[in-house]
Amino acid sequence: MVSKYDTCTKNKVKVSYSLYTMLFELGLSPSNKGTIYLKELIEYVILNNLYDYSYKEILELFITENHYELNNIKNNIKNSLYRINYTKAKKNFEKHLSLEFDPYYLSPSKFINIVALKYNG
Repeated sequence: MVSKYDTCTKNKVKVSYSLYTMLFELGLSPSNKGTIYLKELIEYVILNNLYDYSYKEILELFITENHYELNNIKNNIKNSLYRINYTKAKKNFEKHLSLEFDPYYLSPSKFINIVALKYNG
């Protein structure tokens, strides 16, 4: 299977693996398609240095490059975040993101920004 991202360097592999693990520990379902899109989108922001772009702009670039459908991506990501396991999120949010858990952070744009900025530093 060919990966969409070049994972030849140790840093990119580390980001990909640790990101996936962190999303599961934050209460996102590993079997939810939205979680997979969320991971890909966060990696896309990190690898392309899109920290100053709006969520809408990032989505447009992402779907154009990957030939996805906008409504599917948006709906799947929203559903993934709305179905988060609150118990796991409350327990692990501060551990992974250095923030006290607040449902306010579960909007797609805020969540993606918070996680992507964690890997920026």
